[in-house]
Amino acid sequence: MSVQLPRKRTILAWHRWLGIASALFLLSLSFTGLALNHTELLRLDQVIIRSSSILERYGMAGGSDISAYRIHTSEALVHLDGQLFYNKTPLATASKPLGIIEGDPISVVATSDALLYLAGNGELIESVPNSQLPYHTLTAVGHINNTTPVLVTDAGAFTPDADWLAFETYQASYTVAALPLIKLDDAATEAVLEAFQGGGVSLYRVLLDLHSGRLFGWGGRTAMDLSAVAIIILITSGIGGWLRKSRRPKAPNSPPAR
Repeated sequence: MSVQLPRKRTILAWHRWLGIASALFLLSLSFTGLALNHTELLRLDQVIIRSSSILERYGMAGGSDISAYRIHTSEALVHLDGQLFYNKTPLATASKPLGIIEGDPISVVATSDALLYLAGNGELIESVPNSQLPYHTLTAVGHINNTTPVLVTDAGAFTPDADWLAFETYQASYTVAALPLIKLDDAATEAVLEAFQGGGVSLYRVLLDLHSGRLFGWGGRTAMDLSAVAIIILITSGIGGWLRKSRRPKAPNSPPAR
């Protein structure tokens, strides 16, 4: 009896703390489940979430990740989370530009992994990857006497012809200057973010992912899985304890005292 009592207390304490730990997840499952069950009534699919902390969970970067550069005198070339935009129009998936060489009829945006040829209206004509160029990685864009561009690469320096179709090795001097950044106004920033984020994410999607734990990645899914396992253990152990208790013979009633 003296051995069973401490063991019983340990099991009860473990059972109690497991229940407390699962309570938060049960509340989350209950509230989100109730809301999702009345999606049409609550119009969850019509409520759009634009919170930066939520959007980052879906790989939608915030405005702090925007880098913008001047092109074609008054237009903006914008880089956001691996995407290039001409003003708010998506151009291509690319790294940050290292140089912008404006010309007529084409302008060239040089990145570490490709050359992007643009028309005068900002339309993408062609994207030429490094695999089609005489080098593997572009490291900088220089100029000869502030006019002729020089591509500084891991295979040396190259100068393009007038049509940017052929490249010749260059070994003389040149200068390199960092591509200057510009600051977008609030309206332009919002336009780029809306083009990138596709209008945000619906409250229905957020609640659904919160319900399953997917909103917090593998950690959230694991926590929900562990919570489900804990609930199963609590239910089965509770029923088992009740059955064991119900099967015990009842102690005979003591005779009344005289």
